[in-house]
Amino acid sequence: MALRTSQAEVRMKNRSELRPVLLAVVLYGSLELLVTLISLYTRPPGSLVGVFRSVDTIPSHLFLLALGGVALGLLSGLAFRRLDLGLVLLILSVVVLTDLDHLPSALGIDQPIRPTHSLIFIAVAFVLVATVIRRLDLSFAVMSGFFAHLAVDTGLFPPFSPVSFNYYSLGNYQLVLIALALSSALAAGYLSKRRTITVKY
Repeated sequence: MALRTSQAEVRMKNRSELRPVLLAVVLYGSLELLVTLISLYTRPPGSLVGVFRSVDTIPSHLFLLALGGVALGLLSGLAFRRLDLGLVLLILSVVVLTDLDHLPSALGIDQPIRPTHSLIFIAVAFVLVATVIRRLDLSFAVMSGFFAHLAVDTGLFPPFSPVSFNYYSLGNYQLVLIALALSSALAAGYLSKRRTITVKY
């Protein structure tokens, strides 16, 4: 009987730990769609228009993104001698969901190039997750996934969208983006471990 009770408690604890992670994923995805929609109306006339990538390149691109997300998620925990599946799931989800801003192109609608691949966007996402969920570890996990996505991408991006649609080459900042993705993942792992210790005591 005690064993059954213990197993039930573990399941309840796992669910309670997963709930804020899933909320962070929903918040991030919703913000992606909202900013993408806003960009359709704020981009200036004659600005560069994004083109949906060739369908045959999508699986390999998604594989690279997912691989990077899982690696960062594992690093965030294992660097502090623990495995945090919540951080793995969140970083992986953000790495993949950042491409939601290609949805208008996929539907045949003219749109600016990568409207949410933006420093303004990730700043808002960071604050949103921190404010709604009150978990800085999850905010840094979101940041890690975002910068990991940009590090894998090639071509142009608008760092101040949807305020400005001046474009810069991602390739010029790849090392910086990798460093930001790694440092954010480590910050997420550290804050997650510290939070676990605080909860225990």
